Amino acid sequence: MRIPYTLAAVLLLSACQSEPVTDGSAAPAAADTSPQAPDSQAPELTGATVEDFAAEQDRAHAAACAADETPIFACKFPDGKRVAVCGTKAGKAEYRFGGDTPELVLSGGKRAYTMYSGGGEGQIAFDNGDTRYIVFSRIIRTGFDERGNLPALSDGVVVERAGKFLAIKTCDDPRRLPFNHQAAETFLPEAKLPEYQFLFTDETIRADPPEDE
Repeated sequence: MRIPYTLAAVLLLSACQSEPVTDGSAAPAAADTSPQAPDSQAPELTGATVEDFAAEQDRAHAAACAADETPIFACKFPDGKRVAVCGTKAGKAEYRFGGDTPELVLSGGKRAYTMYSGGGEGQIAFDNGDTRYIVFSRIIRTGFDERGNLPALSDGVVVERAGKFLAIKTCDDPRRLPFNHQAAETFLPEAKLPEYQFLFTDETIRADPPEDE
C-alpha cells in the first residue's frame, strides 16, 4: 500500500525519547513504560541553516548504515548508542543496535502500516527467538477543536516476548530518521496479519502523551 507523500513527510518529523533494548538473547532491562510526551518541535538551529541541519542529519544516518546501504529508520540515544534499520545490498533489511560496533544484528523483518484520523503509524518487526523487536514511527491527533489537530509524534522500539509486552523505548534525537516508507517497501515484505489487525502491536500507545496534556 502506498502511503500519501504528505503523511510521509509528516512522519519524517517524528520525535524519539529514552534508550533501546540492548540484547536479544537475554531479557531486556526493565523500562519505565509510563506514557511520555514526545518532542514534536523541530530542533532549534542556533546560528545554523536548514542546509547545515540536513547535512548533519545525513551524516547521522550514514553512521547508522553503510555508504552502500539504504537507511530505513535510525535514531541515536542519550547514552551514545543507536538503533537503525538498514536496507542491504542483498535486498533485505537489518535491525542494528549498539555503538560504533553493533551489539545486536537481526536480519529479515517485515513491515506494516495503518492510517489514523489525522495521522498514521509504520512498524517494522524483527524476531529473535521468542523475542520480537518492533521499530515504530507514530503520529496521532490530539486536538479536536479550533486549535487544530495538534499532532503528537513518537518513534522507538517495542519489545515483546512470547507475544506479551516487555518494554518500550522511545527515541530522543533531532537527527533521527523515522519510518521511511519508500525504502521499507523496497527492502521489507509486507506482513500478512490476521483479519482486522493492521499492525504488529498496539503497545506503541504507551508513547502517546497523557490525555490531560
